[in-house]
Amino acid sequence: MAIMRGDGGETSSAHRGGQTMSTQLSSLTIRAREDPECRFTSLMHLLNWEFLWECLRLLKGGKAPGIDGVEIEEYEANLMENLKNLGQRLKTWKYRAQPVRRVYIPKPDGTKRGLGIPTVEDKVVQMGVKRILEAIYEQDFVDVSYGFRPARNCHQALKVLDKAIMTKPINYIVDMDIRKFFDTIDHKQLMGFLKVRIADPNLLRLIGKFLNAGVMEEGKYLEVDRGTPQGGVLSPILANIYLHYTLDLWFKKEVQPKQKGYATLIRYADDFIACFQARSEAYGFSKELGQRLAKFGLEISKEKSRIIEFGRYVWQKAQKEGRQVKTFDFLGFTHYCDKSRSGYFKLGHKTARAKFTPKLKAINQWLKDVRNLLPLKEWWKTLKLKLVGHYRYYGISGNTRLTRLFFDRVSDRAYKWINRRSQKRSYAIEGFRRFLKYNPLPEPRIYHQFYTLSS
Repeated sequence: MAIMRGDGGETSSAHRGGQTMSTQLSSLTIRAREDPECRFTSLMHLLNWEFLWECLRLLKGGKAPGIDGVEIEEYEANLMENLKNLGQRLKTWKYRAQPVRRVYIPKPDGTKRGLGIPTVEDKVVQMGVKRILEAIYEQDFVDVSYGFRPARNCHQALKVLDKAIMTKPINYIVDMDIRKFFDTIDHKQLMGFLKVRIADPNLLRLIGKFLNAGVMEEGKYLEVDRGTPQGGVLSPILANIYLHYTLDLWFKKEVQPKQKGYATLIRYADDFIACFQARSEAYGFSKELGQRLAKFGLEISKEKSRIIEFGRYVWQKAQKEGRQVKTFDFLGFTHYCDKSRSGYFKLGHKTARAKFTPKLKAINQWLKDVRNLLPLKEWWKTLKLKLVGHYRYYGISGNTRLTRLFFDRVSDRAYKWINRRSQKRSYAIEGFRRFLKYNPLPEPRIYHQFYTLSS
């Protein structure tokens, strides 16, 4: 592996026989951490068939196929030959990235989000590139970023938000939304960001192939000159790299140092908020942010962005004046100013209505569709898993009432659709209760505890 340093010097490390890919990726991580100016000149050779085999193992089965209609299980039927052939095509530059198959899924606001589904082979190669980029860029990413990163998740971001508002002198929340972020990423700017760390022209060319592969929608091929499709394995790391240079580093190196009051940023993918102590600095940041993003082809969604007064001191003042403090939504929760049993300020969290209602409607539709397709005991198992999945995300301290309400509503709908399996009402509530006694639905529980005490 050849590594080009920022000062022009070059070091090389011979590939050891039998060396595992995890060891090679670890060496990239160490080098990236030790030398922030290091540019990696030889990475493409890592995408051999053994590494691709590891990458295939990381992909989840049962996912929708790409434009070729091939599913992972089908690809695995002749796995060794397929992977060796793929590795050879990558080595000889006969590999061609296929257009993604575009599908649309409904959003809570009634609009639809477009997803791009790659072929199995493209997913495998993208997973390989993703792992290489992660090994390098994880050393550069700023702590404010929590989305689609190893050992990081949304609940960590929520805990950081909770701690900041509970312990810091925050008075303003800047709640911003980037308009169609994944669809508007500028390819030229992105490649420029990648070149800060990557000097291997072959790997850069491969990434460019994925960016320019195009889209198949309703049988028609569409060229693309910007954006990276949601649904692609590679898209999250590319999005993080884009926002790392566009937003995170800028906030850390240019915004925070000139603030007189407290200021912090919390980002999960393209969803982020900024917290400020001073009003002038909150509004100043909002103005500068629009100008900053515009330089990189991004635009703030004005209808989804706002600045509100929020925090302990704002709440105390509102209590004296007999008024309510505005709320804001972040990562599926509505965050509001609340009072503890002792009468002190605390940050409250509850399931956002924009998430609660669509999830309940989705389960209701699923119950309606499945009730006559499978025996009750079969689909009942799936219903239990759906509830547990809901609790695992929304089961945070302070949100017991909404998780309990979700449980009650789902139980009511389950009884409703069981009772309508035939034209006559044949399943009395007593029978349903007897069934629940021996086949209980999982009760709501708290999976994530937030115990930040205000100072």
